[in-house]
Amino acid sequence: MLHALHGSGERASWTLRLKARTVTVATKRRGPGRYAGVLDQGRAAFLGRPDPARAAELAAWFGLDAGDLDPDLPPEVVSTGLRYLVLPVRAGVLARARIASDITGRLAALGARFAYVLDVTGLEARHWNNDGLTEDVATGSGAGCAAAYLRRYGRIGDGEAVTLRQGRFTGRGGEMTISARGHGEDIPSVRVGGEVAFVGEGRLRALPR
Repeated sequence: MLHALHGSGERASWTLRLKARTVTVATKRRGPGRYAGVLDQGRAAFLGRPDPARAAELAAWFGLDAGDLDPDLPPEVVSTGLRYLVLPVRAGVLARARIASDITGRLAALGARFAYVLDVTGLEARHWNNDGLTEDVATGSGAGCAAAYLRRYGRIGDGEAVTLRQGRFTGRGGEMTISARGHGEDIPSVRVGGEVAFVGEGRLRALPR
């Protein structure tokens, strides 16, 4: 939207001062009504791993069994501004994942606000509102946490850009490009990008109350 309204050239860069941190966004015009953007989310923080003895409990929050979790990677709370429980699962498991009851309080007890269920092998993820009623088709904040997580455990290279898929199970599959720089817990840069297209516009006659 910024590029469409205020960008004069093919490329532009924007600085956004958010409550948690200041971030930069690079945008590029791809064609009429089509744009690509890359957000540098900044430094990642790794905020703790749940007790491995709770694996079955965590899996059950998403309608899964302990055996559905990735045996080689731990669940972990990660933040690039918003705190997500990254839950790695085996290939082919995502189709069965769902939230049956609100997990807000349970996530808070782990120090997380949201959850991101991640198929590390297939580079695909799912994310819902904490009550499970609405599934998101592309969650940039969750994708950033996934990028940091994948880099921390050596599943993507230093600065390597890979495609993360999300939204397939809603019938609106999308793709995001993710990358992270650093080693171990020291991940100073996380980038998430994607393409968008304008399909409509409108005008508010009055501000909502």
